[in-house]
Amino acid sequence: LVVAACVERRVRFTAKATIFENPLVASFLHRVGVVPLRRVTDETKARAAEMANATATSTASVTASTGLTADPERNAAAFGAVASALAERAAIVIFPEGKSHDEPRLAPLRTGLARMTLMAQHERAVRGIRIVPVGLLFECKEEPRSRVLVQIGEPLDVDSFLDGQATVSALTDAVATRLSAVTLNFETADDERRIRLVGDTLAALVEPTREVGDDVTPLSTTLAIVRRLDRAQRLLRLAEDNARGDGVTRASVFESRMVAFRNRLAGAQIDVHDLAIESDATAGVRFAIREGCIALALFPVVLWGRLTHFLPVRIARALATRNVSTRDEPAMRTLVVGTVLVLLSYSALTALVGWLAGPWWALLFLLSLIPSASSDFRYGDRLRRARQRARAYFTFRRDPALQPALLAEADWLRDEAASLERLAAA
Repeated sequence: LVVAACVERRVRFTAKATIFENPLVASFLHRVGVVPLRRVTDETKARAAEMANATATSTASVTASTGLTADPERNAAAFGAVASALAERAAIVIFPEGKSHDEPRLAPLRTGLARMTLMAQHERAVRGIRIVPVGLLFECKEEPRSRVLVQIGEPLDVDSFLDGQATVSALTDAVATRLSAVTLNFETADDERRIRLVGDTLAALVEPTREVGDDVTPLSTTLAIVRRLDRAQRLLRLAEDNARGDGVTRASVFESRMVAFRNRLAGAQIDVHDLAIESDATAGVRFAIREGCIALALFPVVLWGRLTHFLPVRIARALATRNVSTRDEPAMRTLVVGTVLVLLSYSALTALVGWLAGPWWALLFLLSLIPSASSDFRYGDRLRRARQRARAYFTFRRDPALQPALLAEADWLRDEAASLERLAAA
């Protein structure tokens, strides 16, 4: 969905074959051009289950004793469909890792992308195929309405690869290299958490103070800083391994002070974006008048949106967070279930209004629903930021020494980060 929203041309998709087992879902997916792919893991599990049922033994023992492998011809039809689509100059979205996961780095790429691409090139004589790497950086992928940054990498010209079995491996490696350039990749989940915490904080500290209605620090800014931090840390570790400097020790001190800084902000309930706000009385009065007028103007629309959408959205969220096994499931389930429940709610409420007041009132009611929902969301974001800003303002007013102390620590963190990066480069 994210890729389709960002690419100007129409795109088609591949998806694991197991989601086609539901006839209704399969009918919809076929109509929108989704090509089913049978993954090795799904194929192996299915065959293991069949043999387990036939022999009344456990799936684990059957798998272990028989060494099940997937049928190499399982995707012949799907590969042929992709090759035909490429011959028609279509754009196909493929996830070459072959699975969804929560690891902090790219998983080893499957060879399916290379094989189906070369099939189109060799068997269908398709020329001019390009593989375009797309990186998706999610701010918090388990949360609906959190942000995602889409990065488009350097296209790979398939015509530059030669024939032969080695070509599949070479093409897969080339795709992996380009995907690595548009994604964040860490050795461990702990490294990801630590570096992203520092990156998020520094990105906020280098940005000017924003109004409560503005977006927070762009993900592109955060990503650039996180990449620089990760590169600096790797170089400093390399220098220490070669007995050339104490950069890792300095980096550890820097990280400790960064964590203490964030803990101090959390203890005072101050958002890092509000660190440099004006805390004089005039600024407080101006802020209160502005936000009060906005609240009065938007309150009727926001209230209408909350009344008409609260129940279906809450039910969707409750259903989406049950029996979750991966981080991406809650948001996707909320989107799917929420769409169904909201549309059913629209239909039922509109029919009720039409029955009570007539068709024209029903039409007016229906036209009011979508803008009221988006207004509720947008003002909810603004109200949340306004509360954070007000809390920071009153905290600084109660403790006049706190803001200068936090700003001084922020200055040290910025300066030390730049110094460490220069040291790593040296």
